[in-house]
Amino acid sequence: MSKASLEAQLETEIAKIIKAHSDTAVSEAQKEIESNYAYINDKQLKKLIGLHDDVLQHKCGVPLQKLYDKYSQFNLQHGNLQNWAELIDRDLRVLEATIERVWDNRREDGFD
Repeated sequence: MSKASLEAQLETEIAKIIKAHSDTAVSEAQKEIESNYAYINDKQLKKLIGLHDDVLQHKCGVPLQKLYDKYSQFNLQHGNLQNWAELIDRDLRVLEATIERVWDNRREDGFD
């Protein structure tokens, strides 16, 4: 074969590749990655946020509501103010230590 015919054949093959509408292994992998990304964002991330919100509510919201109920004005009127102050101080120290541990865990996990 002559050089011109080889070049023409190469040009023809390149044109076929460029005009081809069939997916390559790379394009199929890219489509799969995009599909997985969409699934993660649409389904799994929303589910994870919901689970996080539920856990946060049960671990933080409910205990705080219980503390509020425990130390509401009605309860303070029926006891020794010094005892209530000591209980409140103790519970606030527990909350402070808990919050500090949360921040430490966030720093360790690289969220800070």
